Amino acid sequence: MEIIENVKSKEMWPTPTYTFTIKNINNERIKNEILKRKQEGLGFQFDPIQGGGWQSNKDLLEDNRPDEFPNSPFHILRKSLFIGINEILSQIYVDDASIKMINSWANISKKGECIMPHIHEEASWSCVYYVTPTEDANLYLKDPRLLEYMDKSHHYLKQPYTNVIRKRPFNEGEAILFPSWLEHGIGAGTKNAIRISISCNFLIEG
Repeated sequence: MEIIENVKSKEMWPTPTYTFTIKNINNERIKNEILKRKQEGLGFQFDPIQGGGWQSNKDLLEDNRPDEFPNSPFHILRKSLFIGINEILSQIYVDDASIKMINSWANISKKGECIMPHIHEEASWSCVYYVTPTEDANLYLKDPRLLEYMDKSHHYLKQPYTNVIRKRPFNEGEAILFPSWLEHGIGAGTKNAIRISISCNFLIEG
């Protein structure tokens, strides 16, 4: 005998994240340009206690080299990101909202290196684009609610209801877009491979 009926579940405050793929882009050329900038010293190396890894200056996709930028793979990527992200965010924002890229940088991680949990302050949305992903370095997104402090039973929850959502590495040319206040990080890789990604922050303005 049925005891209850008409059970419905409704997400009251969903946290949207989006994944998409950028087509027709030369990731090999992007990789070589990033490695070139590392050789030129256009960035800094994190201390191992901070997770290690290299990060470029935060103007990677800026139009700061006018002689070469129109033909640069970074120009093509910037344009593609704007088109894709505008298309996505137009679904949830009013018509007079505009999007502005406020910074962008490359990340290079080797075996044993990671990106510590963090948020991106003073931005509305953050995007990570995968130039050369690796098989075993997990991106994780952490539930911003106080679940882990208020309810210890969260350890028994199934995905995607746990407080930490892990996603396997993306494919080359794939990107993820998420709110900048969402805590995230990258687990350390265990294989002899180099992971290269590009991060950028966007601000929504009226």
